Amino acid sequence: MKRKILTVLLLGLSLYHCNGFLLPKDKQNQSSFLASFLGLFIGNPDTSRSVSAEVGPNGGTLQASDGSFSFEIPAGALAETKVITISRNVNPNGSIPTEYNSTSPVFKFEPEGLKFLKPAYLNINYDQGRLPEAGIEERSIGMYYVKDDSTLEKMKKVSVDYSSNTIKVEVVHFSFGVGLNIQIWLVSSGIITNPNPVSNIANKVIEELANYADYGYASVSEYYQANAGILGPFINQIVAVLGTDPITAAFPTADFDGDGAPNFEDPMVPSLGPVITVNSISAPNVSTLSGSILSTEIQWKSSKTGTYSIRKNAADCNSGTVLYSGNVTANVNQTSGSILASSLNLGTNALRICVTSSGVTGFGVASVNRDDTVPGVTIFPSGGNYGTVQSVVLNCSDVGGAGCSKVIYTTNGTTPSFGANCSVNAGSVYTTSIPTPNQTTTTFKVRTCDQAGNQSIVYSETYTVDTVVPTITINSVLPSTHLKSGQIATISWKSDKEGNYILKQGTSCAAGTPLVGTNVSGTVAANESVTSEIPVASLGAEGNKTVLVCVANLIGTNGSSSVSYIVDFASPVITSSVANGTYSAPQTLTITCDDVPSGCHEIIYTVNGSSPSFDSSGAILNGQLYTGSIITPNNTVLEYRFLAKDHAGNVSAELVRNFTIGELIPKFTSFEVPGAAISTTINETAKTITILVNKTNTPEYNVTYTVENASSVVLTNSLPSQIPFQQNDSIPVIWDYSRKLVKELTLMSPTGNSVNYKIFTIGFDVRIHTPPASNLSTKTSANIQINGWFSENVKFRIESIHGNVDLTQCVRMPYGEEIQYHICHNIPLFPNPNGYYLDFVVTDVAPYKSYKVQKATKLIGTKNGVGFENGEIPYCILHYPTSMNVQVGPTATESNWIYSRVYYPNVTNNLIDNTLITGEIGYGPQGTDPRTNESWLYFPMTFNPTTFIDNTNNSEYAGKFKFQPYTSVSTHSYVARFSIDGGLNYTYCDTNGNGSDYFTYGQIYPELQFSPTLLGTLNLTQ
Repeated sequence: MKRKILTVLLLGLSLYHCNGFLLPKDKQNQSSFLASFLGLFIGNPDTSRSVSAEVGPNGGTLQASDGSFSFEIPAGALAETKVITISRNVNPNGSIPTEYNSTSPVFKFEPEGLKFLKPAYLNINYDQGRLPEAGIEERSIGMYYVKDDSTLEKMKKVSVDYSSNTIKVEVVHFSFGVGLNIQIWLVSSGIITNPNPVSNIANKVIEELANYADYGYASVSEYYQANAGILGPFINQIVAVLGTDPITAAFPTADFDGDGAPNFEDPMVPSLGPVITVNSISAPNVSTLSGSILSTEIQWKSSKTGTYSIRKNAADCNSGTVLYSGNVTANVNQTSGSILASSLNLGTNALRICVTSSGVTGFGVASVNRDDTVPGVTIFPSGGNYGTVQSVVLNCSDVGGAGCSKVIYTTNGTTPSFGANCSVNAGSVYTTSIPTPNQTTTTFKVRTCDQAGNQSIVYSETYTVDTVVPTITINSVLPSTHLKSGQIATISWKSDKEGNYILKQGTSCAAGTPLVGTNVSGTVAANESVTSEIPVASLGAEGNKTVLVCVANLIGTNGSSSVSYIVDFASPVITSSVANGTYSAPQTLTITCDDVPSGCHEIIYTVNGSSPSFDSSGAILNGQLYTGSIITPNNTVLEYRFLAKDHAGNVSAELVRNFTIGELIPKFTSFEVPGAAISTTINETAKTITILVNKTNTPEYNVTYTVENASSVVLTNSLPSQIPFQQNDSIPVIWDYSRKLVKELTLMSPTGNSVNYKIFTIGFDVRIHTPPASNLSTKTSANIQINGWFSENVKFRIESIHGNVDLTQCVRMPYGEEIQYHICHNIPLFPNPNGYYLDFVVTDVAPYKSYKVQKATKLIGTKNGVGFENGEIPYCILHYPTSMNVQVGPTATESNWIYSRVYYPNVTNNLIDNTLITGEIGYGPQGTDPRTNESWLYFPMTFNPTTFIDNTNNSEYAGKFKFQPYTSVSTHSYVARFSIDGGLNYTYCDTNGNGSDYFTYGQIYPELQFSPTLLGTLNLTQ
């Protein structure tokens, strides 16, 4: 890589005679390489005039061999390789103006007209000569392009080192270039006296002074004073040549001599020409903005007669734009024409009034400020919420230079406005701080106008000031200040001041937790009643709670009032001083209640066996208030039930205390045999219980009973072992015309007393003797025999769908104590060929019962076996099983399920039950006909929906046989039967089927007939 670079350099440099060279980028700072390389190409610096080399897009540096200049081309400045030539000590095509002095040779950069893509950099050593070190003349040194038309273009100065006399500038294109400075000393020394170059040099000095900040000076005055030794003689000579001082006039507000007076009042050198006095300016500040001061006029006078011109943007009396001109008479006031703001520059404009008298020109300057910037206003304090009355301060600011004129404001919602020249159309003029109104929201709208008539936008700040805090009054607290689970705390309250409200739980409105509920936040009017509802669940765990009603005034300062609650989720616990038990004497019973955190409120109790209770409001619904210890009565069985309530309304568990006090005689108060007994008569004198039995299905039935003063019921024949007889234990039930003793039971009291009861059964029966039952339905009268257990004053009645008949012609036919029946003669009947049921009503006196036996008997209609319209069912079958074995023994037993199927048009369905159909299964003596033999026992069947069926128009029913303990081992037949008329008529079903499964209305005779020989077989085994 090094060899290749060297070859390029040799080729580039061998083509030209030069006193410079091109260094590769990576070798420019290597002294050893530079020394050896220079040894090959050093020439005579006096005769060498140029340096040349090829430079491509990667850039390069050309450097004079004597170090007097270097030219750096950065990478990317050239798009393609160019031959760059820099020559010095050449003659430019154009000339250098007289006001400049050369501080360097003239350079020629080739190829001429070349433009760089990015700036290149020229470093040269300039000739300081007699220039004072770092003075204004040396600081004015710059590099300039010398154009062919003798005009100059200044290169951008990058850096200057005054100690080494080097300057670095940017080069953006190629032409002639030279280092120049201003020829101040030639004017000061009187060498240049021609007014034109003197005036030009003065203008260049003005430009240089204006750049004071570039040299680290704080002001133009400071820059001038640092160079006063150079500029003082220079200004004297200018006045001598021009008759006036353009430099001091260019900076009228500066203070060149440092005496505190500005230049326009205290010029450095008095003018020799006319003295111009500015008397007044109609508007020192103007603006182009609509509604502002758009123009101004100047009143002035001259000390000498002559010609005048009023110029804007003039550096002297030969430049700028002439606004007005004419003749002027000495010491006569003159008024200029209107000077429009639009014709002026922004900021301070020096309007130069020049008067020439006898060839000498004097001038004066009138300053007019053009301010097109609207002023602003700072409002303090800023708008917001305040708890004290605020003093509002309005500060005007104007950055355009004109300065503020006045500030106006409104507080009533209207917009402040100005007229012409800051006159007030609407609003008040601000003079001092303004207090804000209290307990309201006020919007300050503010506008300002500056001296140029510029009007600001409308500024606005809104203040809400409220020094009054609301007072909250709690009207009511419901249900109470003690709360339990599920309740709603209801607080009725009002505020004496409107505002936003919120209910919180905690110690303060600032730190509290917002509550959930109804009317727990919102806006309230003054003295408006509000009902707030808080579910107790939102208050959290049980304990002491504080609920705050917070109402904020306009600025959010809260007034509050609080309600203290005790939240209690636990139920009270009550205990008794006396345990359950049997006592020989009355007891003193004390009840104690414990509850945390609300405490017990009251205890109630009952003594009648019912549960004490409170209603929803906490009032006693059932029971009486416990007020102190209770002394129990004697010789009784007592049940006390206690209930307690705490202050929150939580109710305790019920406490039950059972006592047996003194001596107790037990007795039965009821004795029932469901399914068998029509009535039960308890004779306390004889200590007997007589059960009136209807037709029975099994030999034994379960019983239910109630007792009084009894601790147990035992089987009498087991005494003294006391085998208990419990609820739903069974007794033998015998249906017989005579009264049969079936069981004896002994009641034992808690105090050791016992009473023995004998249990009897007697059959109830209603039989129609004449005429025969087969055709009763068509007869008008009959004799009826009634068997049962009645008093001597009993009364009978029969009821049917056709009418009711009282049986008055009845004779009691006693056959000893254990047999009793009545014969009633010539009882009226209601002829009906379809048959009907008779219900039997018994009205008796205690201890006997009054009761009604439904379907006690039926009057069978005349049936000829044709058609289902006479109660016949078209088809049924005893489906499965057709035989079964059932083991019987000391416990109750039931058979497996027995299934039967039935069909009736528009009634039966395999999946839909229809209550018009009723079915039973029954068993009886083997070989007998169930249709005529009354020894058969029947059990109900229930509907059994199924899809496993031969025809979906059929319904399936299922039932079980039930056997009492110790049922005899035997063999029976069993059958199924169905009724469509509630049991008045039955169709019996054998294992082969009865009727036709495909019955139609036109076919009245079934294909199949019932046969007693085709019944199921039931084997009862051990």
